[in-house]
Amino acid sequence: MDIISLITGSPLLPRILISVIVIAVSYYLGIVLSNYVMRLRLKAPPEVIHNISRALRVSILVLGFLIVLSILGIELSGLLVAVGFTGIVIGLATQQVLSQFFSGISLLLEGRVRVGDSVRVGDDWGVIESIGLMSTQIRLWSGEVLTIPNNDLMSSKIYNFSRSIARRVDISVPISYTSNISKALEVIRSLLDSKELVLAEPQPVLIVDSLGDSAIIIKVLFWVPSQEFWTVRREIIREVKEALEAVGIEIPYPQRVVWLKGSGSR
Repeated sequence: MDIISLITGSPLLPRILISVIVIAVSYYLGIVLSNYVMRLRLKAPPEVIHNISRALRVSILVLGFLIVLSILGIELSGLLVAVGFTGIVIGLATQQVLSQFFSGISLLLEGRVRVGDSVRVGDDWGVIESIGLMSTQIRLWSGEVLTIPNNDLMSSKIYNFSRSIARRVDISVPISYTSNISKALEVIRSLLDSKELVLAEPQPVLIVDSLGDSAIIIKVLFWVPSQEFWTVRREIIREVKEALEAVGIEIPYPQRVVWLKGSGSR
């Protein structure tokens, strides 16, 4: 006779006490093993380790409940049959939830994003703050926390700026039609060459891009370390304006010439 059969043959009160002990032990064991996994130096992203730890804790607790059902004399096979019919209905209702769950697993395994990555999803820019099994949270540059269901995130285009070593900066610089284009190009290139964070390879590119309504547009393309993108971009825009003004090259205001047709006398 096994231990479960011996226990189920005893009076109800002792079985209830044993069930409480089993639940308590399962809960405590889940916490201990979960903390142990968290302390292991696994070669995996922190969010993956966290979700494995949480899944292990829940699994042990579920196992404890199954043991308790056996101790209390509840026939699991009959219970599963009874639950099976409602499970179909519940399964249809929870289809979206399961989709989010498996999308979260796929997101973690693929490693498309990690906590701390700078990303753009659609029109939203920010930093990945947490990746769960159901949703991902992004702290936007404006400060709000955006929660995106993993299913939506998996089906979206994710621009991850933290994975690339360098990132290109694109700046449009307008100069007046009376300005010397060659001089403007020389000034901008000299400024870029003097900046340590502007990469020499690939080389900066300066293009006379278009003739606008009130200005000649110079397109400035250069590469910087990804983590310095916004800082360098701000500095270059300010210093380009100051450098051009210092040599007398005008950055004009938008202008429009209006011709008025005079009315004829009768």
